[in-house]
Amino acid sequence: MIVEKYKKLDELIHKNKDDEINEVFRDILTEAFEIINKKIEKQETLDVNNPEEAAAIRAMFEYMLELWADGNVDEAKEVGYDMVYLVDDKKLKEMFSMFVLGMLEGLSVDEFFEKYVDDTKTYKDVFFTEFDDKIDELVIKHQDRFRKEFSKDA
Repeated sequence: MIVEKYKKLDELIHKNKDDEINEVFRDILTEAFEIINKKIEKQETLDVNNPEEAAAIRAMFEYMLELWADGNVDEAKEVGYDMVYLVDDKKLKEMFSMFVLGMLEGLSVDEFFEKYVDDTKTYKDVFFTEFDDKIDELVIKHQDRFRKEFSKDA
């Protein structure tokens, strides 16, 4: 279960055990992909109120951020677009969309957080869904490209 693995991951993070952290996160991602693939096959969405599905959403969010931070922007965008489509929660759809807009703008993950994300508040304990009003500029600037890229994936 992903929820249990996240508990273990949190303990490892507090102990700074990098090798074990990476191993547990890989396990989490494997399970998250299994859950997501089943949802896609059944043409269903992910429910953030289901603990396992919420953990899978968290894993994909963290994976997207990791890809972005490592310079794999195209892959990170794909994860973001997929999650906009797969998550059945308005706040999370918007969150993934806003993060993709940061990638479209060419920002680093750190620049995006610094400029646009209110990281003092979280939604469902782990998701950053609050943004500075300045994000509207990105929405307007990139809305056509976002729609075009998003619809090719849908």
